[in-house]
Amino acid sequence: MRTKAFTAMALLCLCGTWSWAQDQGGSGNSGSGQGSSESGSGRSQTQSGRRPQFQRPIFLSGQVLLDDGSASTEQVTVELVCQGSVIRQAYASSSGNFSFQLNTGRGSPDSLQPIDASISSSQYGGPFSSNLGGATSGAFGGGLSLARSDSLNLSACELVAQLSGFMSDRIVLGSRRALDNPDVGTLILHRTVVPVSGTVSVKTLAAPKAATKAFEKAGKELRKKKINFFKVTAELKKAVEIYPDFAAAWQLLGEAHLQQQDLQEARDAFERAAIADSQFALPLLSLAAIELDDKRWEEVVEKSRQALEINPRLARAHYFRALADSSLGNLNEAEESALWVQDSASSSDYPFTHYILGWIQSRKGDFEAAADEYRQFLEIEPMAPIGKELQEQIDQWKSLGLIVTAENQDPEE
Repeated sequence: MRTKAFTAMALLCLCGTWSWAQDQGGSGNSGSGQGSSESGSGRSQTQSGRRPQFQRPIFLSGQVLLDDGSASTEQVTVELVCQGSVIRQAYASSSGNFSFQLNTGRGSPDSLQPIDASISSSQYGGPFSSNLGGATSGAFGGGLSLARSDSLNLSACELVAQLSGFMSDRIVLGSRRALDNPDVGTLILHRTVVPVSGTVSVKTLAAPKAATKAFEKAGKELRKKKINFFKVTAELKKAVEIYPDFAAAWQLLGEAHLQQQDLQEARDAFERAAIADSQFALPLLSLAAIELDDKRWEEVVEKSRQALEINPRLARAHYFRALADSSLGNLNEAEESALWVQDSASSSDYPFTHYILGWIQSRKGDFEAAADEYRQFLEIEPMAPIGKELQEQIDQWKSLGLIVTAENQDPEE
């Protein structure tokens, strides 16, 4: 079975929201959803005399509280996670409230863009493109699908809060419409024994008062409902100018630049964070995500390796290695990383490892094991964009006698 680079289909399922954002901007990509059907009718909206339909914004809001019922005094990040990929970030206010808009259109800082590995699903084929029909044209990756101009299918997405030293509950989302009640409920943060090593910079403790004050001002601005990113970046630049080794400020500056879709500035800030604190793993993971987006597989492996040297129990670093090593053809290394993730406490965050392992086993000729991994992936993510293709692959293996169905097994075995 001929295959292309593994990560192409992996990233199709993980993200694909760049093509979604382009559809929102009216690019008229013939390979995507509604725009395809309209172009196929041979009439544009102007030709048919209809005005362009106004797209109503869709909001999500809620609250983040500690398990004792109080709001955190530290900055809390709220993430929209779709099949292991962080699609949208927001910041909770000092009272724990959060709110953000989903579909504001192309080019806006609030546009629905993946923070991790944002590769368009319309640009690349998949590992089984020769017999699965290539990329799923018109499917919006990462569990997102556009049913109509004021509706989004978020059935494969969850909301989760991030705060060092705490573990968050998760809120599973479904179909959302513009006129729905935006309140999704409360995320509860449960205190863990100790923060994960490498996720907190010890250099923060040595920051001068003026730098700390600027850093806190940036954090306070990020917790507002309407964020002034100019103010955020100005305060963070002030903090790192006063204290160049302020790794946490460099990291937050990189994340702020990502929110503004300024990739090069984000990369520079993450690199400065990594230099400022050699025991701070977060900037290495952020850099690995950027390299993944650029298909620089060797660099993804290297950055992930460096992060794992700081803390060998970082699930995201193992996950990135599994994706990159698969693209490089390092199947044994990719398998080892994917199995580590599945055996970790964070395994539920990375259901796509089942697809990775299934693809690896198919390459090795173990179709029974491959089919089992695919079935587990489909059980966890029944709405996955590639679900139909995977089921067709399993059925094909059955018809070829490469896997044995339960009804065909010898009862005496």
